Amino acid sequence: MSDNYLGIILPKSTYEAMAELHGGTRSMFMIWEKAARKHGLIPCYMRFFDIQPGVAKVNAYVYNNETFHLQKVPAPKVIYTRVLDYLPAYRSHLKSLMKEGHVIYNVPNYDVEKHKVHDLLVKNESVKDHLPDTELFTVANLNKMAARYNQLILKKSYGEFGMGAMKMERLKKGWRLSYKTKEGELKQVDFKTKLPTVLINRFRNHTYLIQEMIPLATYKTLPFDLRVATQKNRYGEWQVSGLMCKVANGGDFLTNGAQGGTTYTLEAVAPHSHPTIPYETIVHRIHQLALQITHILDQHFPHLADLGFDIGITQEGKPYFIECNFISDYVSGLFEDGRILHDEWESVFRTPIEYGRYLMDRL
Repeated sequence: MSDNYLGIILPKSTYEAMAELHGGTRSMFMIWEKAARKHGLIPCYMRFFDIQPGVAKVNAYVYNNETFHLQKVPAPKVIYTRVLDYLPAYRSHLKSLMKEGHVIYNVPNYDVEKHKVHDLLVKNESVKDHLPDTELFTVANLNKMAARYNQLILKKSYGEFGMGAMKMERLKKGWRLSYKTKEGELKQVDFKTKLPTVLINRFRNHTYLIQEMIPLATYKTLPFDLRVATQKNRYGEWQVSGLMCKVANGGDFLTNGAQGGTTYTLEAVAPHSHPTIPYETIVHRIHQLALQITHILDQHFPHLADLGFDIGITQEGKPYFIECNFISDYVSGLFEDGRILHDEWESVFRTPIEYGRYLMDRL
């Protein structure tokens, strides 16, 4: 029985809520539980430093009688990590665990800033034409990009959920900057040559990218992009496990669920967004690009298993890579009132557990 424990490392905030999980988060855990039991596994949920080299037991939450209970269990040999952190202490801890024989997948990678990922991909001819023009922020680069394009997206090189993203669009005289406050209020400021204070302050505190704004296809007049999950499966092979359309809220420039966007299936959106292109053609193009990029990243970053791509698609049906999320998180978009919106999306949560079974079979 001890060999059947699958470790799942959780972010601190999720771990601390384990005793009272509810809504979409609990539903996600229930999908994990169902998939694990089907493959003879027992998930045990813990924090990153709960498991220690040389210690045979670990305190972890285990599901039993409709509740998650904290108990001592054998330290799992196979571990699925769902945290991303670039602290040196994490690297050291991971190396110690792996040296002892633990198999850890979806390992936090420490070189995943958006500009470094872009620089890696732009060298590859097979995907180069599907990347928006991108530069690291400097005033010189901002001037260069502003001379090339009428619309730009400015975003953190290391950030999630669209936090801190800004949009610049050309007016007849000058530019308009759109951004969101910490409270989520959409604000705009017009300027000519002097950069707005909010923009300067954000650049001082974070590394930013300047990116050509892809002219996204629309669904009922609202722009959308796609979240594409590529994951290693029961056979140790990469697959596309899920495809979701993220439609921007009216008047907004961000599609993220955390920023008010709404999630739909591509099957529902495609007849409206691309009525003259066969649905199968659109799906094939998106799958092909996502898997091409996945294989490039897999050669560069060790121990990947669960990626979430943001991919934009133009009105003409050409897909563009926007960014990659090395820790996938879909709860805010795929669940409503504690229920998954579409059964086909369950695969996104099942597949990493099935890959855990694959790894365990090879110990």
